[in-house]
Amino acid sequence: MGGDDLGSDDEYLNVTIEEEKSIQKLETLADNIEVEVGNEGPLSSKKRKRKSKAPSLDLNNDEDSAVDEVPTKKSSSRVLLEAGRDLENQSADVQATFLWTALKHNLQLRGSSLESIPKLKASHFTTSKESTLSGRLRSALSIKKLKKWKPIGSPMVVVVCVSARRAVAVLKELAGLKVRAAKLFAKHMDVDQQKELLRQSAYGLAVGTPHRLQALCGKDQGEQRAALNFEQTQLVLLDSQTNPKGFTVCTLPDTAPDCMHFLSENVLPQLAKRKDLKIAMF
Repeated sequence: MGGDDLGSDDEYLNVTIEEEKSIQKLETLADNIEVEVGNEGPLSSKKRKRKSKAPSLDLNNDEDSAVDEVPTKKSSSRVLLEAGRDLENQSADVQATFLWTALKHNLQLRGSSLESIPKLKASHFTTSKESTLSGRLRSALSIKKLKKWKPIGSPMVVVVCVSARRAVAVLKELAGLKVRAAKLFAKHMDVDQQKELLRQSAYGLAVGTPHRLQALCGKDQGEQRAALNFEQTQLVLLDSQTNPKGFTVCTLPDTAPDCMHFLSENVLPQLAKRKDLKIAMF
């Protein structure tokens, strides 16, 4: 895969037995989330909760029993935590199932509706076998096009990181690409300063944290378009680097809710409209 091609459906056809098990367990978890976060009813009673069994955390174990009991909130978070590790090396099917389950989990805990959100599919994702972040970007899109990117307010690539420190590390790792990059995280500039930069200049690459990215997507009074939008963005990269405790931007309690809110409000609506926008988990 190279050039402007952000992925082919052909690469998603070969799903291993282990990946199929992971997908099935995540789908079972997703199906049970509505029961898990229900406000009332016999399934959420204390008596039923005491009888509930937490699903196994080993997604690749043949001997694990199916998740046929109502999961607890703690067990759901732990299953997502385990499934969220090493995602950069998994198939697009596994990545799509994981992210859809994480979205459903976090949005329903917020009391948000999923009706208007398109279900994620493997075709929404692009994967790479390269070992470095810069190598994976090179395999996913045209670096020449990235360097010449002109749309203002809609970077070609947006990288979502777990922290400002990790965002700085990503920027250093990608410095060799020599691409104009926007730093969209706290402790660098305030929101208003970053909005002004996004309105004035075009950036091929933007690297930020979920909360700050969501803030930049908000419209000021009288604005028709937010300073940061995804109308022409071609790749949203969810950084899969784990912190010392094994969390990623999609599973850390401090960032996962903001990340899922950001994706549901800004990225998924564009996925429903366009075929040239992809998600990556590198």
